[in-house]
Amino acid sequence: MTVSQSWCWRSSKELRHHVFNSLKYLGVSPTKLRSQNFLIDSSVIKYQIEKAEINKEDIVLEIGGGLASLTKCLAEKAKKVYCIELDRVFSKFLQDFFSTYNNVEIISGDALKIEWPSFSKSVSNLPYQISSPITFKLLEHSFQVAVLMYQKEFADRLFAEPGSKNYSRLSVMIKLKGKVNYLKTINEHSFYPQPKVKSALVAIKPINTELNLDIIKFGEFITSLFTMKGKTVRSALKISFKNILSNLSDKEKEKLEKLPFIHRRIFTLTQNELIELYNEILEAGWYSSERH
Repeated sequence: MTVSQSWCWRSSKELRHHVFNSLKYLGVSPTKLRSQNFLIDSSVIKYQIEKAEINKEDIVLEIGGGLASLTKCLAEKAKKVYCIELDRVFSKFLQDFFSTYNNVEIISGDALKIEWPSFSKSVSNLPYQISSPITFKLLEHSFQVAVLMYQKEFADRLFAEPGSKNYSRLSVMIKLKGKVNYLKTINEHSFYPQPKVKSALVAIKPINTELNLDIIKFGEFITSLFTMKGKTVRSALKISFKNILSNLSDKEKEKLEKLPFIHRRIFTLTQNELIELYNEILEAGWYSSERH
């Protein structure tokens, strides 16, 4: 296949030509793509790279290389690009595509299971079905910035405020580990095949929290509560920690009723209020990840 050597794609027409020809070359029809959608708008790719401020000092991680549409542009700007691709057909395609590049390494495997190389930035059009676990795995690493494509509905949850319908465990946890910035809504016609939903570009920068908090345990606690986010704290605790709270003494039951926010609904609590509630329950000895 002929590879354009110009900066990124000269036009969306050229990018569409690349996508359609590549799928034909691989013998992959739209009906076989399942939930896979490929960017055919070159301006979106250039926007991603500009927002990540990719330069020749950067080592970039991309999750899901697909047909190399983004990878190619990253390789022309970055010092090194690591691209993780699960699909064997696309992985082989990527290896062949970048066979003459000395700054691109294709890693075949499941991004959720394999160890990631060190990187300074990440730019990825994420497989939407793994957006949440990939985002949290990303935030376990040290990096400068990540510019990620999400399904818009998922992105909205990242920014949801307490009391709103989209407020969730994700809304609480993401702000403990990163600063998020909504960049742009991407319309359906920017992809092939055209999905039924809009997408969104989000920038994430990791933050160092000084909270004296076991984030893994807190995350488990939040997960259990948000399965009943419409219930009051009192009701949710009695259901979620039934085995523990049913054996409390009268004095402990009285203490339970005096917990902060006991009559508030879970989805109205701020991050700080949830942390306060968690610490109170932890201090009382009513919760541990081993017992729950």
